[in-house]
Amino acid sequence: ESWQEFWQRKAFVGAGQQFSIALQPGDEMFNYEMSLTDPRFLDTDYSVGGNVGWRRRDYQDYTQETFYSRVRVGRRFGDSWFANMTLSSRRIRLTEIDLDVPIEVFDDRGPSTINSIGISISRSTLAPFINPSEGSRISLTVDQFGLLSSDYTFTKAFLRYTSYFTVRRDFLGRTSTLRLDGRLGHIMGGTSPTFEKYYLGGRAFRGFEFRTISPKGTPRVVGGDPNVPIGGDWESFLGAQYEFPLVSRFLSMVVFLDSGTVLDTPGFDEYRVSIGTGIRMHIPQLGPAPLAFDFAIPVVMQDSDEKKTFSFSVQLPF
Repeated sequence: ESWQEFWQRKAFVGAGQQFSIALQPGDEMFNYEMSLTDPRFLDTDYSVGGNVGWRRRDYQDYTQETFYSRVRVGRRFGDSWFANMTLSSRRIRLTEIDLDVPIEVFDDRGPSTINSIGISISRSTLAPFINPSEGSRISLTVDQFGLLSSDYTFTKAFLRYTSYFTVRRDFLGRTSTLRLDGRLGHIMGGTSPTFEKYYLGGRAFRGFEFRTISPKGTPRVVGGDPNVPIGGDWESFLGAQYEFPLVSRFLSMVVFLDSGTVLDTPGFDEYRVSIGTGIRMHIPQLGPAPLAFDFAIPVVMQDSDEKKTFSFSVQLPF
């Protein structure tokens, strides 16, 4: 009813709808997005939402520009289960392509239209949600690409499981926790572009460079780099991480093991393993999720793999 209510954050809080506009410039990635979600559409148990945006991501050998839009309808069943259906449309174009880019990436330069319908089901018992010490979360997502005038037709499935166990609780109430992660992804029923395939590396697989765990492409020019990743149709990952407190609730330490592979067909060939340690800084002023600083060393790797000893990010619960 007044600007005073707006600045005091007393406005637009009645029904719980969420509206956001994001402007995220960066050195490697630019993202502009607008989204709206109604958690109880027309006073029902269904949530309805959508977003539209434009993203530019600079990779080592090319730049990917994506205009995207999504519409989501979801429903919660009890306290643990949630189901969601998504309609998505994207327009993707690869620009600033280097000579070293493989034939497979060059053929996907587009612009390409990618339309899909997807269904996801998840169950979560994590407690607490941001920094869990017990519980688990399992989710299955299946996307069918090829709707309407889509340039590619294929099916993409992804299964993920994360579980937390309290190993020890000290006299101050601080917990030492064991986290177990498992992921399986498979693309089937058609031909998928390189920008939809699976990659591992970076925070998704510590100890290796971002997206470098992957089948390699065919050089487009004579003398071109034969070790440029082009993604695979199969991903498998298993990981374990133990976290224990160091200083009050501010600083904790982790030791971890990551393992997995990305292939063109289901299997466990060319498997990689890395081990490492790191610290977690819990700074309430920067949000509830801790800052993660990790150091990892590959102990099982392939000749064409690229190492990355240090990684930094925000540690999310799954």
